[in-house]
Amino acid sequence: MKRTNRTARVLLGLAAAATALTGLAAPTASAATPQVTAGCYGSSCADKDPVDMACSTDAYTVDSASSALGTVELRYSPSCKANWARIYDASYGQVFWVESQNDFVQWHAQGATGYSDMIDGSGPARACIPSYTCTVWH
Repeated sequence: MKRTNRTARVLLGLAAAATALTGLAAPTASAATPQVTAGCYGSSCADKDPVDMACSTDAYTVDSASSALGTVELRYSPSCKANWARIYDASYGQVFWVESQNDFVQWHAQGATGYSDMIDGSGPARACIPSYTCTVWH
């Protein structure tokens, strides 16, 4: 059977109608998620709060170390190029810190959890709790 132009147009019309009815139309663009701008970068983040500076939005845990005193994590934010320490499973007031070869920030847990202010993340850093239970230098 030979198809004519009219038959081809009818088939194309039916295919378009079926696509519209089944919701298989091409996807539409959705609104982009607004990006948060960090409030500091590198050395300008020293001694600043990672939440207040929006550095915690893209942060991740680089490493962690545990002892009977709690678990300490070394946190890093690529957008801020900064490190800080976070502790959990700790006692209220537990001391912990983050350090690099050029900086040191000590903090006290405000309950079972807590996090320190930041240090410049351009060099190796580690997070520690007393008895020098520390993450590896990263």
